[in-house]
Amino acid sequence: MLDRQSLQVVPDSERTSDSPAGAGLVLGAYLRQLRKSQGLRLSDVVNAGIVGSVPTLSRIERAATPLREETVLALARHYGVTDVAKLDVLCTLTRHSRNDDWWSGFRDVVPGWMERLISVEASARTIRTYELQYIPGLLQTSAYTRALMQAHHKTGMDAAERERSIERRVEVRANRRKLLAGSSAPQYYAVLDQSILVRRVGGKAVMREQLRELYNMEENREHVHLRVLPFDRGADALAPASSITYLTFPSGQTEDVLYLEVPDGGTYVTQPGDIKRYMLALSSLWGLAASRAETMEILDQRIGELRD
Repeated sequence: MLDRQSLQVVPDSERTSDSPAGAGLVLGAYLRQLRKSQGLRLSDVVNAGIVGSVPTLSRIERAATPLREETVLALARHYGVTDVAKLDVLCTLTRHSRNDDWWSGFRDVVPGWMERLISVEASARTIRTYELQYIPGLLQTSAYTRALMQAHHKTGMDAAERERSIERRVEVRANRRKLLAGSSAPQYYAVLDQSILVRRVGGKAVMREQLRELYNMEENREHVHLRVLPFDRGADALAPASSITYLTFPSGQTEDVLYLEVPDGGTYVTQPGDIKRYMLALSSLWGLAASRAETMEILDQRIGELRD
């Protein structure tokens, strides 16, 4: 396994030009895992003539430098990887790490911590989340997102500039949602506190549309699994954070990632003890939540209450 470390809160001012994107992060972590599994130090690899210097290899493993296929393949083979399929995957990841992803055009409204989340989402095999306050971003309708942005967007700009900023944020979230519509979508599990359904973000019409969308996704998408945590079970399900997202990746690519939302930012945690604690919390919340049939009934009832 990889050595685990905590990725601290990333300020809004940080950009992914200063931090690795998802494919590069996955690839760098995998190469580091391979090296350590062979008991090799950075200097051992340099002395073998695979790369020119320890700082260069360190940057490759942190995805802090553009990755080249020939270098990645040379490292992988030096670490004992001979399987053609695995080498092809490494080449694909290398090419992907050099591509400008869709969110690169929205850096004026996407902070660095959010770019990291979007990039790791794109590589995830499973995503498990718990939300206490709002519909998870990957499930939001554009109208719901817009209402949230209008309520919480920072002031200090003129009306036209503010509206443009809000609409660009809405577009970012709409693009994120495409992840769950693709043919290679991850398995997605979400526990929603019942208070989310009661909170009228954007008014009755917006909430009704949003809850219908949740109902339709649970009913029609096999890879989307939604559960409501009813009010009467909340006392037994005290989560250690208001929003928890846990991501896993294809076997052997990188360590699991656990993301917590904090005011004006996000924290990425990979310490084994912390991951275990939050995994237990997510498992407990899922077990206490309503069943699929009960969840559908709760959603349907709430949709009915929001009719004009």
